[in-house]
Amino acid sequence: MSPSILRRPLTLAATVLLVLTPSLAGPLSPASAEGTKQDKIAERETVDQQLEDLRIDLGGVNDELADTYIALAETELLIPEAQQDLEDAQAELAAAREDDRLTGERLTAAQEEEKQLSGEVETGQEEVDRSDDELAQVALDAYKGGGLPNPSTIYTGGQDPQDAVDRSMNYRLTMSSQGSRLDTLRADQAVTENSADRLTAVREEIDALKLESEQAVQRTADAEDAAAAAKADLDDLYATQKTQRDDLEAKKTKYQEDEANLEDRSSTLDTEIEELARQEREREQKAAEAAKKKSSSGSGTSKKSSSGSANTGGGWNYPVNSRMNSNYGWRYHPIYHTRKLHAGVDFPVACGTSVGATHSGRVIARTHNSGAGNKIILSHGIHNGKLVTSSYHHLQGFAKPVGAQVSAGDTVGYVGTTGSSTGCHLHFEIQEDGNSVNPANYL
Repeated sequence: MSPSILRRPLTLAATVLLVLTPSLAGPLSPASAEGTKQDKIAERETVDQQLEDLRIDLGGVNDELADTYIALAETELLIPEAQQDLEDAQAELAAAREDDRLTGERLTAAQEEEKQLSGEVETGQEEVDRSDDELAQVALDAYKGGGLPNPSTIYTGGQDPQDAVDRSMNYRLTMSSQGSRLDTLRADQAVTENSADRLTAVREEIDALKLESEQAVQRTADAEDAAAAAKADLDDLYATQKTQRDDLEAKKTKYQEDEANLEDRSSTLDTEIEELARQEREREQKAAEAAKKKSSSGSGTSKKSSSGSANTGGGWNYPVNSRMNSNYGWRYHPIYHTRKLHAGVDFPVACGTSVGATHSGRVIARTHNSGAGNKIILSHGIHNGKLVTSSYHHLQGFAKPVGAQVSAGDTVGYVGTTGSSTGCHLHFEIQEDGNSVNPANYL
């Protein structure tokens, strides 16, 4: 089978793809293929984590609008990966084409060498056969008595000494000629045998190259299909991106009043906690005054405040065992493009996860509103002259009643996605006299 038959033309779809990276040495080995698989898993996990963080950032946004934004964000996060897949596929296609070309050149060279060796072997064998026939004829003539003279007859029957000398010289020349012919025959036979061995090896190489060429053709076809599929996937992502962007813009207009509602909810929440802190401070003061009066009346030894605040001991803990997301501070809203204070920190964890008290204290409120959803608030007593409280938002349920004393780590509720939440997570805040502060100052 000739190289032109073995190597089919490339399809038009693959031909139009641009080769952006250098040629690869060959197909992926099992080890590198496994590495590629692990890379894809890691990339997907990174995308999922980014989407999880974005969904948490969209707290307070209409669910339909949030879902549209998340869908667009996922598409845009997948585009770089799809672009890389296309470039990898194009590089593999270039490598497959080069492999096909080199294999074709090697096959052509081997076939030309086969043709040359075949001629040499045929010519050499003809020469060996002719020389062999001539030597055989000499041997046959000698056997019949008409060939080479007997050496003993060279010196008998001669007329004079010169005749004997001439006959002796002729004998030597005849024997020398036959010996030279025999040496030539042996050399011709060796050359012919070597050529024949090389011809056999070349023919074996041709068979192997034909198989390799067929594999190169298949590899090229597979690479063409992979490159075309990668190009189609990337084109689909770009088309989806445009559709989702248009959809997002339409829904932003539909739900534009939500932006103002976000600020109203934030103000309401701050006012709520501020009032609770004021009431708790008054309660602490009254309890302290009552304890002081009781102590001065000599009725017994001094007792600690009944508030069960942070003064009961214990450290400041994370409320859940999770990475922290959306740190405290001003945040740029991904949809409305406005700045808004994020008054706490978020922990992306599964719904139903136990939420622990960040410090020892007392439950002072369990509330529900459209923003925070189910929320529990703990008082941790006076620290540096200020009443410190912690609040846990979007809970699925509560674990402690109002007035319950808690130690650091005690379960006070369970993670959920109630209120203005677009995914399971815990929103956690710390306040000083009702004003939010960075939880990192305590945790």
